[in-house]
Amino acid sequence: MTTSPGHSEEPNASNDRHKTRATRTRQRLLDTLYLLAIEKDFRDITVQELFEKAGVARSTFYAHFRDKEDMLVAGYESIGTPATRIISVAGVESVILDVARWLFTATERHATLTTAFFNSPSQTVILAHLENILLIQVREHYRSQGIYQLNELRGEVAVRCFVGALSGLWLWWVRHDYPHPATEMIQHFDALMNNGTWP
Repeated sequence: MTTSPGHSEEPNASNDRHKTRATRTRQRLLDTLYLLAIEKDFRDITVQELFEKAGVARSTFYAHFRDKEDMLVAGYESIGTPATRIISVAGVESVILDVARWLFTATERHATLTTAFFNSPSQTVILAHLENILLIQVREHYRSQGIYQLNELRGEVAVRCFVGALSGLWLWWVRHDYPHPATEMIQHFDALMNNGTWP
């Protein structure tokens, strides 16, 4: 490939640097939120406190996030998305969403932060965001597998029962200070809910 005089590949390098800088700034803001959440209730953290402690301008904060709750969603999304895997039950293969592994493993890795969030008065706000993310993930997976048909009550019931079971078990585990390893929790949840008979 040839370039005309006065033009070079520099814009791509500049774009890459800008994206890298933006990613670092976004992560710095999220890390600041996590550190503050360990010290105080989520409701008591102000946007001004966030951008000042992160060392960024107010406009920079709003270039990345709408508000504190948007940061919560971004924090869950930064964990990544659950993988799928194939299981075989009685010779029939099924594709399952490995959402229990996604949730329990990430929680165990960030236990201090999770404990701080769920021992605070703001836990209902935080839990609502988590449940919404789980509902979206499971609903989309069920749709892709033909389990959930749009406007069908049965599909929505299956989604909400699955997410209710997962979030209920997960909350019990968090509130009892992680009495069993994440691997054990995943194993028992999968044996019950992902053995090919659900939904």
